[in-house]
Amino acid sequence: MHRAATKAARLFFVHSSMLLRASGFVLMVGMVSVGAQAPRKEAVPQNPLGAITFPATGNPKAHAAFIRGVLWLHSFGYEEAIDAFRAAQAIDPTFVMAYWGEAMSFNQPLWFGEEPDKARAALGKLGPSPAERATKAKTVREQMYLAAIEALYGTGAKAARDLAFATAMTALAGRFPQDDEAQAFYALSLLATLPRGDQAVPLRERAGAIAEGVFKRNPRHPGAPHYILHAYDHPALAARALPAARAYAKIAPAASHALHMPAHAFVQLGLWDEAAASDEASWEASIAWQKRRGASIALRDFHSLSWLQYEWTQQGRFDKSIGALMQVMEALKVVKDGGEVGGHHYSDSEIGRGSGLMALRNDHGSMRARHVIESERWVDMKNQMSFDNVDELFALGMSAARTGDVAKAKTCLDLLQKADAAGQDPGLREQAAIMVEEMRALIAMAGGRPIEAIAAMERATVLQGRMPKPIGRPYPVKGADELLGEILLQAGRAKEAVSWFERALVRTPNRSRAVLGLARAAAKAAEATKSHRAYQQFLNNWRQADPGLPELQEARTAIAVKKQED
Repeated sequence: MHRAATKAARLFFVHSSMLLRASGFVLMVGMVSVGAQAPRKEAVPQNPLGAITFPATGNPKAHAAFIRGVLWLHSFGYEEAIDAFRAAQAIDPTFVMAYWGEAMSFNQPLWFGEEPDKARAALGKLGPSPAERATKAKTVREQMYLAAIEALYGTGAKAARDLAFATAMTALAGRFPQDDEAQAFYALSLLATLPRGDQAVPLRERAGAIAEGVFKRNPRHPGAPHYILHAYDHPALAARALPAARAYAKIAPAASHALHMPAHAFVQLGLWDEAAASDEASWEASIAWQKRRGASIALRDFHSLSWLQYEWTQQGRFDKSIGALMQVMEALKVVKDGGEVGGHHYSDSEIGRGSGLMALRNDHGSMRARHVIESERWVDMKNQMSFDNVDELFALGMSAARTGDVAKAKTCLDLLQKADAAGQDPGLREQAAIMVEEMRALIAMAGGRPIEAIAAMERATVLQGRMPKPIGRPYPVKGADELLGEILLQAGRAKEAVSWFERALVRTPNRSRAVLGLARAAAKAAEATKSHRAYQQFLNNWRQADPGLPELQEARTAIAVKKQED
């Protein structure tokens, strides 16, 4: 499971942050798996991992373990899948598909990760060469599954092997159109070849349609809604993922990743209550998994926790947000660099992706930044001198500017400019460049220069407009369109602010700060009806908020006044 649970933390360079500590940047103010039998079909009724039919040649008891492995595989529960496939091999060493399954478990197609040596070793237990392994497959279907996995772990770079696997799965799915497993893994293989950006939409739609066909035939298939969610994990397609999002967690509640994935659709649509419920269930499932396996707390699903913390901020539940930060800090206390925990060095397989010190620090930095920015508790960073990533650095600078510490804000700007220059990941360079302009604007506003601030923010919005819309927590950590709206409102240009808050809500639907900003700007621009609707939406977002927050009183007062006027 836990390669699934902790996936995004090792991919932290993709979306929202960049570690600078390795470069020595610390802010200092002022200075700075028996005999073969006939193929057998087996479904798993009312299993907390879902239900599939996957014919395979071998011992029935081994087949049951094999089915369990495939179910885990569909929900990216890789460690459990490996255990199940090895159990099938132990029961029946001639069970060909158990070796296929184990090898499949060492590839994380949508997280750009793999352990090819371990996969090849798993296949090597079946036979020393692809040709010898092929002779052990009892059916044409099994031969084609083996041929596909051989392509995946053949020679060449991963991207070329992923394409070769997708080509082999195209042939398998075409030869066996009623084989739901072939169709599901075919859809997944297509997703593994996705390019970045909007040009991926046709391929996403193709993969999604294949998975939808499986889902229609078997509403308890875990892979079908899972792959639908990944296929439609795009701003233009997210609404089409809602039926899968509302079904997947019920199909496979034992899998933390199955509980988290629906949030991908919910967040893109601004459905904060459903998103938070999804990620809270995922986080609790990961804790149960960690305790069951006797693993380090650092192997919990901090990916879902980081999403959950963001979702809580959108609900105004800042006490919960602080609690999430404390969970990360607790894990940081038991993790040493290189995966050392309690004197035991955890292997990549044990750790999965993202449980190391750097990844946890990265989670901590981004979560801290979101907490401060979404709560606007600027003074919480007043005496803070260090940061774990660029998100936290930006939050430090924004806090300094908002509290009048221009010298500290300028130091943060200098470090952001270095981050912009030093960034190796294109997405990070883009984000850092936006943050540089945002910081310039904040400093200018702190100095009473609104025209200069607005010009900087206009440059920031142009840079942000070149980036894809976010599919999860937004990046940069403070959207340029939203910040421009706030600065325009502060500068007395309310009508323009309304337009920018509306643009922000197109990019990141129903973000609470943008909704509140729209309400405020519309009120100042004499657009009372629009302001009233926005305040009502804000109160709906924050109906579970911590009591006593001034924003709640502001919105309630505005709505009461409007009712009196009506």
